[in-house]
Amino acid sequence: MAIQPPDSLLRARRVLDELPFYELVEDWEWNESAQKWALRCRLTVEPAGLIPAKSVWFIIADGDYPWGEIEFHPAKDGGIVHTFPHQSYNAEGKADVPWREGKICAQTSMRYAGRHAYDIEPFSIGERLRWRVIRAKEWLDAAGAGRVAEKSEPFELPDFPREDLATIGFMEDEESFRFWQEQPIFHGVAIGVRPDGIESWLAIATFSDARGRPIRAIEYGALLSQQSVRKDSVIWIRLPNIPVLHPWQAPVTFGELRAVLAEQGIDFNQVLFSLTRDFRDGKRHILLLGFPIPAAVGGEAHRYHWQALRLPVLTRGKVKGFRSIEVNFAMHDARTVLANGNRIDWISSRSWAEEQIRTRGRASSSLPDAKVLLIGAGAVGSSIAEMLVREGCQRMIVVDGDILELGTLCRHTLSLQHIQRPKAESLVSRLNSISPHMAAEGVVRYFHDSAEDERREMAGCDIVIDCTGDDRVAHQLSNFPWAGDKLFVSVSLGLQARRLFVFGARGERFPQDVFAGKLDPWLKEELKEHKGFHLPREGIGCWHPVFPARSDDIWLLSSVAAKCIDAWAATPPRSPCLSVYEQDQKNGLPVGVRMVACS
Repeated sequence: MAIQPPDSLLRARRVLDELPFYELVEDWEWNESAQKWALRCRLTVEPAGLIPAKSVWFIIADGDYPWGEIEFHPAKDGGIVHTFPHQSYNAEGKADVPWREGKICAQTSMRYAGRHAYDIEPFSIGERLRWRVIRAKEWLDAAGAGRVAEKSEPFELPDFPREDLATIGFMEDEESFRFWQEQPIFHGVAIGVRPDGIESWLAIATFSDARGRPIRAIEYGALLSQQSVRKDSVIWIRLPNIPVLHPWQAPVTFGELRAVLAEQGIDFNQVLFSLTRDFRDGKRHILLLGFPIPAAVGGEAHRYHWQALRLPVLTRGKVKGFRSIEVNFAMHDARTVLANGNRIDWISSRSWAEEQIRTRGRASSSLPDAKVLLIGAGAVGSSIAEMLVREGCQRMIVVDGDILELGTLCRHTLSLQHIQRPKAESLVSRLNSISPHMAAEGVVRYFHDSAEDERREMAGCDIVIDCTGDDRVAHQLSNFPWAGDKLFVSVSLGLQARRLFVFGARGERFPQDVFAGKLDPWLKEELKEHKGFHLPREGIGCWHPVFPARSDDIWLLSSVAAKCIDAWAATPPRSPCLSVYEQDQKNGLPVGVRMVACS
């Protein structure tokens, strides 16, 4: 018995009948291979360019419509066959589905139609599918006019179809773009690095010419600068333009790639085989194709993109009918493993430049330039440190002489694998694993016990953050021989983490007297409010009492402290100030965090 489509899909389909450019070809059917519902329709537009007057499409939807995904794919029979901007590579696709793989981007309206790029998609049964079909028609109109990607829109690369889950990371920005523009070298060998145990990604670290002479070296953070990294040799070729077939299809075979590069004046075989002598080792290697790209469609190029592909194993050893010399190996490769009809194994490639990886959230521009000294790697210190690193901090010294205890894990950012290991050492390892730019160092000592060379390094930091909540450390900070002006920040929590105290000051020394004068009245208020409160004890026997606070309280207040640090990094306080924040509740539910004092 055939599966019946949900009533919501049937109702949505009936609404489409009013659209003059839409024609139903076949109602919703369940596709077992895709595990989705598919409707076949015909859309009519004014013929233009590579877009015919009538084309057949499949609308693919989930069973929980109006929620879930909705996709538009050209039909194998009667659908468009080219690939355009804002479309996945339009391959014929799997044999057990009647549609091609070229899903179009119909989520938002076309800018050329006079609508805003930011558009709210309706989610009612009668409106959502209709809204998407109208967008598909607009996409076809724009594709025919060659205006799917309008000038000033954010630039998008063509879809390089890939099955490999590996990723290649590289560092390119406007400064390196200017460097490449001045370089007369267009191909050579690069070195990629990855830490031991990592197979899913490779970071490009150096570029050399064909003779191995260095051209460019990339500086990464501590994780990729350690001795434990593994190195892979990579071939690179720099192109004058994006390798793309009209209108916007990435080459998918070596024959298409040869043709595209020939149009740019590059003989693929000649360049590649001039570099392959040292790559005939029975392994698959990476080829990088670099080309300039703009920030917006129609704009000037402003940085390079390196698109990676995985080469097949190249010929080596004895080959029947060939002498074992490089020229014969190259000839055999061109006819066999790199033959025109062989598919390219593209690999995901992405810039790891700071400006690219921080697009989802970053701190002020001052934080990445500052070197931070974090004293105290406990629950508060570890939380603040992680937030600062994720928001752009690139240099940090972590000072703590304690080891991590099991009981701390209820609110610390570290884990079971770090138990009975030094907090500073473990936290540094974690911080360095967060960003390819992070260079954190650990001092496994208490601040007052630090060695002379460690003290010199600390003295040169720009931001000093004390997360110990220890009066002795405040005293030591005031007497420390700092080198120049610093931003000093002291972060501590009140009992049960209901209050946050953030003190900030700019100067050549930590103003302990001012700090104590501002904080002491609040500590007395804390004791008065919690009169009779007994600190819990951990374990059985004569153990020290512990400070009670849940992880959500610690992280909530630590995030406020991180915001204060970022704000002060950009605009230091004119005079020492203490900001006090309290958690608010109403009927037992959280309302938020409010500032209750700033003095």
